[in-house]
Amino acid sequence: MSVAAEVTVTVVDDVRIVRVAGEYDAEGAETLAHALALPAETGTSGTVVDLAKVTFADSSFLHTLLAAQYRHQTSGIPLVLAEVTPLLQRLLDLTDVARAVTVTQTVPTATETVHARKSSTRRQ
Repeated sequence: MSVAAEVTVTVVDDVRIVRVAGEYDAEGAETLAHALALPAETGTSGTVVDLAKVTFADSSFLHTLLAAQYRHQTSGIPLVLAEVTPLLQRLLDLTDVARAVTVTQTVPTATETVHARKSSTRRQ
């Protein structure tokens, strides 16, 4: 029995928190892609993706994360992954995706990372 992909988006301390749960194949990845799409006027400092409750992910999930990372990076908006499960961390490591994304252990740490990166880009 599979666990349906579920995505919720909130804004906390000027940071979009995208909480992801369930199993992600091509269909679930499409749901995630919509949540990670950058609105024209984000009005936030960055995006944190909470992956603590992801139970399965395939290559379409990885593609979605990489595409979101690219869009955020080209827009100057930080994207940080948080609470990556051991299974998902192994997938990120094996596919070398871990080198392309920022990963932190907790959502609060990810939020701090977003704020630090955003403030350093403002100074440049």
